[in-house]
This record gives sequence, C-alpha cells and structure tokens, in this order.
Amino acid sequence: MPVLPFTRFHAATLKDLHDWSTLSRNEVGPFLARFGIEPLGPKYPILRVYKHLLGLSPQSNADDAILGAGLVRVTTVAGWLGTSAERLLSRLRTHNNGFPPLYAFGPHRHLLLKGQVAQMFASPKNGFAPLKPVAGHAMPASRLARHFDVPQSRIDVLLADPTNLPARVITEGRTRFIVSDVAHWLSGRGENVASTSATSQRAQPAADQPTVPKTDNRGGLFASAAAQAAGGSRPPRSCTRSASDAQRGDGLHRNPPEAKLSGA
Repeated sequence: MPVLPFTRFHAATLKDLHDWSTLSRNEVGPFLARFGIEPLGPKYPILRVYKHLLGLSPQSNADDAILGAGLVRVTTVAGWLGTSAERLLSRLRTHNNGFPPLYAFGPHRHLLLKGQVAQMFASPKNGFAPLKPVAGHAMPASRLARHFDVPQSRIDVLLADPTNLPARVITEGRTRFIVSDVAHWLSGRGENVASTSATSQRAQPAADQPTVPKTDNRGGLFASAAAQAAGGSRPPRSCTRSASDAQRGDGLHRNPPEAKLSGA
C-alpha cells in the first residue's frame, strides 16, 4: 500500500486522496469535480491534483516531498501550537504572519501543506520552503469580474457572505480566489460565464421588435404562446449594493470571518 509522501507520478486512488487531503473518502470525488479535476481511468494523477487544486507544480525532489506529504487541518496545527483554531485562523489572515499559505476550501476545510508546517516547526527561525504558484490559478477579488466578463454586481453577490465563499488561497494575509471554483459557483447560480456578453447583447430589444401585450384574456397556454411569438425576453437582473459595500480591490475580502470551526 502506498504511503505518504507520494511521488509526482503517483496515480492516486480515492483512499490515497483521503489520506493526502484529510477529506472523507466519499467526498473526495465531488470535491475535486468543483475544480474541474477528473480521474484518468479509476485513479487521479497526483500532478493533476497539485496543479488544479493547489495551483502548484513540483520543480524538484524537495518540492515532491513537500507536496506529497499532503495537507493538514488548521485545528490539528493549532493543537500542535497549543492555541485555538480561531486564534490561528485570525493570525493566518494577518499580513506578514510568517506562516505557509492557507487553503480555505469552505467551512471546516481550512488546510495547510503538512510538509511546510513540518519545516516551520523544525526551523529555528520558523522558515519553510515557499512554492511558486501556477499562473492564473487564483486571483484577487478585484480581478474576477473582468476575468469572467461578468457584471461586478455578480461578483459582489457571490462574495457577499464571508462565511460561504469560493475556495481561496490566503498568503501572508492576501486573499486570492481559485478561478476554477469561482467559475463553478457562477455556473451553479445560473450564470453562463462563457456567454455573458452575448446574453447581455440579446437582452436589448430591437426598435422594431413587437411588445408583449400586458394582458391576454385567453390566459394559460395561449398567453404563453403569445409571449413567445412576440419574442419578449427579460434582461438579466442587476444587483446593486450600498456605498459601504462598493469597495474594490484585494482588501475587500482579506479578513473574512470564517464559519464555526469545529473540524476546521
């Protein structure tokens, strides 16, 4: 049976990924699907998981060892430090905190790379080896609307609840949202990311387009048919926010309060 750390060309089973990620075996498959990660046959190439889940690609044997050792929960690390998960999470969100990056995948899913934590614990000056992120894997909130070509109001709504945000990486207190998971959330809320611009253009009625009568005494199916014949369509709804919520940029979600941490 394979044991951690995995090598970069390891073909991981669901059981392997359970051991590597700390997630339950039943939730590993649906969890990875959020990020567009599919198995190759019955197994997952671990390089695929590193790149598309964590946004990291090993460049050396040392990187292999860090990534292959898997993830560890914030609650576990807090126990090793003799503090609470809440205090550790608060520290991980502050600037220049000196800790490895935090992978915040949702309530009760706050994880660190175990290899980096081990290096930090062994170092006399809390040192650990940083890993270079894959370009385009994650980005700050200020760039999401332009990247997906959606109205800023759509992103505002998506990020409105700080306890239920898309997956993100928090490094030295700076938050970057994982692009593939943001796309998953937008799609799940009825937003067709690929055709947003075309939808917006189609929503503008032509000048000679007939209007749908306000009333139709026939009602029922006849009324629906009349509406379709007239070619009526509703433009997308636009949500606006108060001036206090109209901030833009990385600072908008740097320090979100997390959900209750029993099992963070």
